[in-house]
Order: sequence, then structure tokens, then C-alpha cells
Amino acid sequence: MINIKVSFLSLLADITGFKDIIMPIIENSTIKDVLSSLILNYGSDFEKFILRSPDNLNKYVILGLNGKDIRSFDNLNTIIKDGDEISFLPAIAGG
Repeated sequence: MINIKVSFLSLLADITGFKDIIMPIIENSTIKDVLSSLILNYGSDFEKFILRSPDNLNKYVILGLNGKDIRSFDNLNTIIKDGDEISFLPAIAGG
């Protein structure tokens, strides 16, 4: 097992009840594996906010890995390493 830090910003902190958690995961897990576990813990409201479909993030959520958008890596198939930090940032628009 390895540990990662997961940060929930803005509305996602309201949905989860947490700003940050330390999450144990199995070595060689992907971001998709992490999302599956988080959905089990935080339910359908979290899932609807994060995912457009099982393999696609909602376009209004930025998912960062160590400060960089996961799209600059292997998207949901990116392998997570011990000590990595994942951040969920809802895009906010206004007019």
C-alpha cells in the first residue's frame, strides 16, 4: 500500500465534507482506480460532479496530479506513485 493526498476544492469540499484526505491505495493504481474508490466513499453526487461518463471527466472539473492537469499525462490511466497529490478543482464561470 502507498499513501496519496487528495484535495477537494470549492464545491467538492462541500460534497465530501473534507478539504484534504490521506488515502491509502494499492501500488500501480491509476487515477481511474482512485476515482472509483472516491465514488464508493462519497456517492452519486460526487460521481455526477466529477464524471461525464465512466471514462471521461466532466469538462467543468480540473483534476491535477502534483500541480499539473492529468491531461498532460495519461489522463485517467495515469499511474499514481507514493506521496502523489491529486487535486479536484471545479471550474467556475461567471458573467
